[in-house]
Amino acid sequence: MPAPPPGIARRWSVVGRTRDHWECTLIIDLPKKADDLLVLHPAGVSMYTVTTTRHAIQQLHETLTTGGACAVPVHHEAHGDRLLCLRPTTLPAEPPWTDRPADAPPHRGPMELYLGLPDSQISIIFPRDRVLLLARTLTQILNEEDSVAQ
Repeated sequence: MPAPPPGIARRWSVVGRTRDHWECTLIIDLPKKADDLLVLHPAGVSMYTVTTTRHAIQQLHETLTTGGACAVPVHHEAHGDRLLCLRPTTLPAEPPWTDRPADAPPHRGPMELYLGLPDSQISIIFPRDRVLLLARTLTQILNEEDSVAQ
């Protein structure tokens, strides 16, 4: 991955896809002077860029590892406070997540990350393998923030 832009201490990205099967990347930036804030770029598109806190990243991580659903507070520059949501989803040719065996690991099914704005919505689907990658990425982010805070 190329070096992060000026003002960004670290950058992570995880590729998912849209419901109509286009590749779609979630980019997460750790600004150099941001105390507790992270910048998320769903789909790598500036119109969906939001800021959030370390606590929200922790909630997303916990949701990925438990297979549950959550909505975390984020701030959009033009539209103010919003919710970034994560939930299990079903993909064509895969059994619904609700039919998963009780003893199956929660990360077995795909997850959907979505953000609604007044005039549009972005949704990124992370298939099984990408859910695991996203969880590892969020772990790295949380560990990185620990080292930056010290």
